[in-house]
Amino acid sequence: MADSRNVSLAFHFHPTDQEIIRSILYKMVIEREPLNPSYHGIVHDEDLFGTKEPWKIWEDYGRDQLHDQDLYFLCQLKRINYWGLRTHRRIGREGTWSQRVAPKLIYDGNANPIGSVRKLRYKNPKSEHNAEWFLDEYSLFVGDDGHDQTTPGFDFVVCRLRKNHNKFDRIRASVHKKTNKAPQQIHERKRKSMDVVINIDDDDDDEEVPHGCSSAKSHSCSL
Repeated sequence: MADSRNVSLAFHFHPTDQEIIRSILYKMVIEREPLNPSYHGIVHDEDLFGTKEPWKIWEDYGRDQLHDQDLYFLCQLKRINYWGLRTHRRIGREGTWSQRVAPKLIYDGNANPIGSVRKLRYKNPKSEHNAEWFLDEYSLFVGDDGHDQTTPGFDFVVCRLRKNHNKFDRIRASVHKKTNKAPQQIHERKRKSMDVVINIDDDDDDEEVPHGCSSAKSHSCSL
């Protein structure tokens, strides 16, 4: 596992779709070149379709050091059968990567397709982490160049793991609301309690004292 702590926290890695395909995936899969040293500690080697939960992977490589950033991994797809096109997209104990929308083609500067990206979301209705994670799966385009989707090299993809910030924001807002609501309710109960005490005192002051009595409470009268 590459140590992401070697990368400066001030460094933000935000490659375009074209850069992911051409500078990382194409060079490694087609040109058989090793990963560019400048990507060490940024593009990690991890199985995003294995037994480890996505939030555990995030903790291993990012934790609180990541601010509005994503994690990138080089992964190998797991085909259901060797000659088939379907792949396993299980993650963790009971989770799956569920496809959100149809795959989108990625084009170069000359409008030629060079790859595609699938938008996936973590799905596990039994888990509190359901729908908390997104995975963007980048693969090379399969065209008329002699390659097809059963070519082993095309089993490699670049995956971008990121948080579903909308859900995380809703969770934080809900916790913040509950935290602020408790002191407000206590203050409201105290205020109502004080009102009751004040009303009782007011009733005592308004009590009619019989003529010749020194106190309405004792009703001791001088005859």
